[in-house]
Amino acid sequence: MIRRKSYEVPNYSIRKNSETIISNSQSPSFVVYLKSSEIITFEDSKVHSTALTIRDVQKRQKPISPICPTSSAHPAPKKTKLDSPEIEYFDDYSSMVRDNDSRKNAIAGSNIDIYEMYAALCESATPIPVPHTLLEDESEKSSDSETTKRTSSIEDRKQVILKLISRRSSMKISNETLHLSVAILDKSLDLMEVDNESIGALAAITLIIASKVEDVVCLTMESALEFITEKVPSVEIAANLERFVLVTLDFKVTMPTPFNFASYMLVHLCAPESTMHSVYYFLELSLLYVHNRSYSSDVVAYAATCLAFAMETDPGKSVMKTLRETELKLRVFSDKNHQKKRSESREVMRIMSDLFLVAASENHSIYREYATSRRFYVANRRIDPDLQEMLQIDSD
Repeated sequence: MIRRKSYEVPNYSIRKNSETIISNSQSPSFVVYLKSSEIITFEDSKVHSTALTIRDVQKRQKPISPICPTSSAHPAPKKTKLDSPEIEYFDDYSSMVRDNDSRKNAIAGSNIDIYEMYAALCESATPIPVPHTLLEDESEKSSDSETTKRTSSIEDRKQVILKLISRRSSMKISNETLHLSVAILDKSLDLMEVDNESIGALAAITLIIASKVEDVVCLTMESALEFITEKVPSVEIAANLERFVLVTLDFKVTMPTPFNFASYMLVHLCAPESTMHSVYYFLELSLLYVHNRSYSSDVVAYAATCLAFAMETDPGKSVMKTLRETELKLRVFSDKNHQKKRSESREVMRIMSDLFLVAASENHSIYREYATSRRFYVANRRIDPDLQEMLQIDSD
């Protein structure tokens, strides 16, 4: 049992109560608690000792449906004013849709001029050299046996590129990474001599460098060396080789490739997916022919795009007319030397058509991949004989 004591507070009238209050630990569930004292200020006119005081509050209004008619007994609630500028779009749905469309267009890049971007890409383009170390006389190279160390040749480069392309699905290599890797490989082979046993390790290192430039999730050193090279070097040796390649190239490993130029042309022409795969096929066939590096990257991309559109001509339509229309549409990407680039592109188109015809007999990894349904069977298409004859005449 607890008895509460009352204390006198100045300027307040305290009404004392001598009721006994039971604590929580001793009270049963049916006991009703009573207040022991009440504090009343002197502002009240009378001190009600026995009357029951009820709070003067307004009764809570029940929610009224907006469909029901308003009555005087239940006045409509006041509308709250939205001061936040972030919520003002809820009042106007059309403006909200308009703003969302503008944001989507800005994100998608549809309001960016691709011609200005293409011009900037041409200004930053650097020529990819033909590796002069691969052009030595084959008679000077000792080829007594396959195991003998010798300076790498054009055939060694071709086999390394084919091995890299055959493993790209399992390694998840993008097209940008693939073309940049071969460009860095050719630039490295132009500056240093590499034997036939080490060119695989060099290709793996250039692939890692290209993946670090192009991919968000880049390749690891172990995975690239394991897939490409037969004799896997240690990670320390591979890291030293990567540092040596970067120093040799003066850390200039970002260069526009023919694939980058072709991407702008395909966007400009609104090419269908099958035609895009045809362009990719011609560009990858061009990687196998090292002498195509003597032409600029935009000319190679121009030739691959025109040849792909000519090969994808609908039945009953002239192939020559399609080729001419494609060249006229792509003229916006050309500068004052349009006629010179057009004549060079005809020569590159002839080389690509020859590589296209030989690929079926060689049955290499590029042909096998593009002969599948995933690539729309573009390797099984045929080039029009009249187009081949015209390209042969132009080259002569």
